[in-house]
Formats: sequence, structure tokens, C-alpha cells
Amino acid sequence: MPGRKPPVRVLITAEHASRYVPGAYQALFVGSEAVLESHRAWDPGTRQLARDLSSALNVPLLEGKVTRLLVDLNRSRNHRGHLSEFSRTLSVDDRARLIDRYWHPHWNAFRAAIEQAPGQLIHVACHSFSPVLNGNRRNADIGLLYDPSRKEEKLWCQQLAQVITEHLPALNVRMNYPYRGVSNGMGQQHRRMFDADRLLTMELEINSALVTSPDWVEIRQGLIAAIGQALLMTSNRHEFENYAEV
Repeated sequence: MPGRKPPVRVLITAEHASRYVPGAYQALFVGSEAVLESHRAWDPGTRQLARDLSSALNVPLLEGKVTRLLVDLNRSRNHRGHLSEFSRTLSVDDRARLIDRYWHPHWNAFRAAIEQAPGQLIHVACHSFSPVLNGNRRNADIGLLYDPSRKEEKLWCQQLAQVITEHLPALNVRMNYPYRGVSNGMGQQHRRMFDADRLLTMELEINSALVTSPDWVEIRQGLIAAIGQALLMTSNRHEFENYAEV
């Protein structure tokens, strides 16, 4: 039909899903192995949540394969946190090889997912945060990070917060907490390249205390149901817009 909008597409990512160190880089962490068990190395729970979301919603998944202490897939090339104090000790050539092997493929695949078909891509990035940072307890169970200047992102996250609360009423859901939705990251950098009608990107931040709680399975199921419901609401809204344009 003339004027009909293309369908909404969905992509799940988990940039910090792994704390794996390939053999070629293990010498960087000799004497500092404990850091690989910490939140600095990865986002606990995100691989499981992202895979469950991808499977339940039947949508593609982009998943980080190495620890962010080698290269942070959620930081742009010029960001100070792109490489850690461990990987910055590599030679210039070795750093380039590391980035070419892990960072470029992830970012290229993300951009290709936006460009490969018409219509809007809804991107849900799965992350988790430490319940205590620098002695300060974070006052949230779930954080939804978005760009407040993008009206549809704000509306979608408000809807998602509402349905999460309906499915998981015991959880405290906060907006743009514990980080700002416009901080340097893969989603934010691509907002600069694509308009809101091409990309709606948000970060789903999970308090990692939930990951070790006895309710983690129930919480994952609730989040999957809530995200599925919010996506359906968005799809229905687009269908209404399509109908109105005919």
C-alpha cells in the first residue's frame, strides 16, 4: 500500500556478556586474576538474559565474546575506557589486531542491522550494574537508559517501565539510572548517524544482586514478558499509523 511504513525490527545485544580471555592475552592478567571475577570484567547475568530474550522473541542477538578489560564493545574508539590498563600495555600493532578482531565486527554488525532493511530498528542492550559503587548503594533494581530528546525512545521506555512494574511489582524501576542514557556507548554513537525513525536504542540495566537471587528465573521471565508486551504495543501503534496513512 502506498505510504505504508515498514515493520519494526528488533535486535538484542549484550556487549559485556563474557569475561573470557583468549590464550594470547592471558599473560596480561598474571597476578591480577581476581579482577576477572569482578564486575569490572563483565556484566553478570546479561548473557543468559539476552539469549533468553532472543529465543523467546525470535529476534537476532549480538553478544560480546571477550572481557571488556581487553576491549570494551560499548565504548567508541576515542573513549578513554575503550581499552583498559591491561590492554593498553599492548604494542600499537597488537592493540590494532585486538580491535580488528573483536570491536570492529561487533560495531559493523550493529550498523548493518540498522541499514539492512527499511523501517525502525528497536535495539535492547542488556547490561548489569553493581549494587554498590564506591561505598554508595544504588537505589534501583532495573534501570532504563534512553535519550530524553528522542520522543519515541522516552515513550517506549515509559511504557516498558509500566509493564515491568505490572509483571514484577516488587522491583524498583528507574529511568536513566544508574547511568545517563546519553553517555558514550554503541547506541548513543549510532544515534548520531541515524534518525529516530531508523533507530530506537535503549539499555536495560539489571542490578546484579538480582542475578544471584533465588528469584532470578522468575525475574527473567517477567522481563521477557514485559519487553514482549511493550514491543507488541509499539508494533500495534505502527500498524495504526499505517492504516491511518492509507
